[in-house]
Amino acid sequence: MYRLVYFSTPGRAEAIRIALSLSGREWKDVNVDGLGYNKMKENGDLPWDMLPILKTPEGTIAESSAILRYVGHLSGFVPENAYQSAKADEFIDAMEPLSKVLDSTFGISDLDERIKIRKEVFGPKGDGTKNLVLLEKKIIESKSGWAADTEEISIADLKLFTGLFGLFSGNYDGMDSSIICEYPVLIKYHDKVANEPRIK
Repeated sequence: MYRLVYFSTPGRAEAIRIALSLSGREWKDVNVDGLGYNKMKENGDLPWDMLPILKTPEGTIAESSAILRYVGHLSGFVPENAYQSAKADEFIDAMEPLSKVLDSTFGISDLDERIKIRKEVFGPKGDGTKNLVLLEKKIIESKSGWAADTEEISIADLKLFTGLFGLFSGNYDGMDSSIICEYPVLIKYHDKVANEPRIK
């Protein structure tokens, strides 16, 4: 059995969960809290002291992008064509700045201050806004409509679909759907992925 270990939130594991669900393999979603995470670190259970990890019959894999690529092979979301596969990898790597835009806010205990900074991140000159503009540009440029311009849906789409829209799903203080509503092309892309038969 495959065991995916992460917090109960979607975060960096949600794309992996989707791919595992469509892989046909038996797997378990193992949720830990902060105490459990610290205990795993102390016990040396985390190869890079981070979550998520995936426990496989062959051993443990760490780092969310590496896990997604591995599970993507199991579930058919990695293109067979080497160039298209590399483009999917490229897109995943290029999304990392967006994944990190809120990292510095998680340690802010004051709610009002945390919300203020997050709104600045997605304000007119914020790094979050720059990322959204770039992502919308990439979708506009895609001839196929998929994130990495692959012929079929790929792991890049799982990453973008869960990572980007998860930011505006109510999981983070100060972040709401009004931010993403400024990007109609991304909204249309969301609908495309949501209605792909396997995802739907």
